[in-house]
Amino acid sequence: MSIPHDSDETPVTATAPSRRRFFAMSTSAVAAVATGGVLAAQPPRTGGGRGTPLPAGRVPGADVAAQWRDPLLRLVRRVTMGLAPEDVQLARRLGYSGFLEHQLNAAAIDDSAVEALIAARLPMMGMTGAQLRTQMDQTEVWNQLADAAWYRAIFSPAQLRERMVEFWTDHFSMDIEVANVGFMKLLDDRDVIRRHALGNFRDMLIASAHSAAMLNYLNQNSSRTPTPNQNYAREIMELHTLGVDGGYTQNDVAELSRILTGWSTNVDGTFLWRRTYHDVRAKTFLNRTFPAMASTATDAMMKGEGDAAIQMLLDHPSTARYISYKMARWLLAYEPPTSVVEATAAVYTSSRGDIKAMIRTILSSRNLMAAPAKYKRPFHMAVSAIRSLGATPATVANIRNTRRNNEGLGMPLFRWDQPDGYPDSVEWWSGLVLTRWQHAQYLSMQTSTTTHNVDSMLFRAPDTAEGVVQKINTRLFGGELPTPLFASLLSYLRGGTYNDARVRETLSLAMSAHEFQWY
Repeated sequence: MSIPHDSDETPVTATAPSRRRFFAMSTSAVAAVATGGVLAAQPPRTGGGRGTPLPAGRVPGADVAAQWRDPLLRLVRRVTMGLAPEDVQLARRLGYSGFLEHQLNAAAIDDSAVEALIAARLPMMGMTGAQLRTQMDQTEVWNQLADAAWYRAIFSPAQLRERMVEFWTDHFSMDIEVANVGFMKLLDDRDVIRRHALGNFRDMLIASAHSAAMLNYLNQNSSRTPTPNQNYAREIMELHTLGVDGGYTQNDVAELSRILTGWSTNVDGTFLWRRTYHDVRAKTFLNRTFPAMASTATDAMMKGEGDAAIQMLLDHPSTARYISYKMARWLLAYEPPTSVVEATAAVYTSSRGDIKAMIRTILSSRNLMAAPAKYKRPFHMAVSAIRSLGATPATVANIRNTRRNNEGLGMPLFRWDQPDGYPDSVEWWSGLVLTRWQHAQYLSMQTSTTTHNVDSMLFRAPDTAEGVVQKINTRLFGGELPTPLFASLLSYLRGGTYNDARVRETLSLAMSAHEFQWY
């Protein structure tokens, strides 16, 4: 599907603005270039497309954030997958701290309607590993996992949990299409990522280290003495805890791989300790000596070496800094202030990895008001559009129509081919602006009662051009629609026959505007 455009023979006038004229005249198009957003599509890498590096000294999102003067709306943007009227209303009732605490306490949020629908329509989400392994169509396993992720991101009232699920999915990234991962990723999503997304990082890392999906993905399941595989040992330090500059050496990678020999998996996606794989010789890891063991040592003693090494990683100051930096970058700014990272690291240490406490430190009103806007990644952009439009799929599986359309934006869930997760940077995603416009138009035109529907009447009360733009202002921008963009949308809507098609085109333009692409 291509973006509709005016014929070259059609005159572009002030009284009959075209889509082309809207983008040419709108301050949003100018601002996109000013902040480094590239308006020409770039060739995609696996799953994405790079834009052009930002001008020296330019802070991404600064121009957009300057228009956001309500701390409460800034918070709603950061802790949800996109502004929705009900979230804004709840935030205004609870206040800044109240709404943040409400979202942090996800376990107390009534999510039963969403979960009941997923359980009924996506039954694989509740299956055991043994059950999933017998499914002949493994593609359907992935489809149901992705459909559930989309549905929860759009409709779950526990929105901060969904934001952090996305974050931790990238932090503990794996490609579901790798042959030895498959159905095990569904178990990992359920029992590692979602269970601990707003819990404790220590519990999450330990759960990940016992995850069959992770151990298979990084070849730990077959690692054995005398030639252990070093993949998992390297990534648990470089990507999961210490960071690439966290103070470990290649010798530490080699020694940790020896310590972890025996950590393996069953074919049904459960953890398995294999004592015959374990290296019982002496080892030295991060300056700590692990003495040699007798071959008659207990399983608990042998596996305990790996448990102790993981605890060392959890207690390391580099882990506190690295996790704090990544969380601050995700929730606050691409380049979070050093003071915020240090304060969050101190909370990590004192709370022994309490994710909620760290989020409270990062998302103070003062920190958030000083932060520039961030650029929505494709998944975030598509979900935020659906939430703001009030779009509804007829069934859970019908979310797949939108999901597949969104994959053209370069972000199919659980399919990034590197263990570092999808990039979180404006530079990476800015080369796909034209595709975003195309996707916005696709969403705005959905009218099916059997697949996916956008009810334009949500924006037509009062049913006038100005009434529609006012509703766009409220639902898509929280009332913070910049005056020039308001005027451009109103001009476009008044420039042709006022009907349902023109209203939907205006919705498409609003979602395509630069200001909607940031949060």
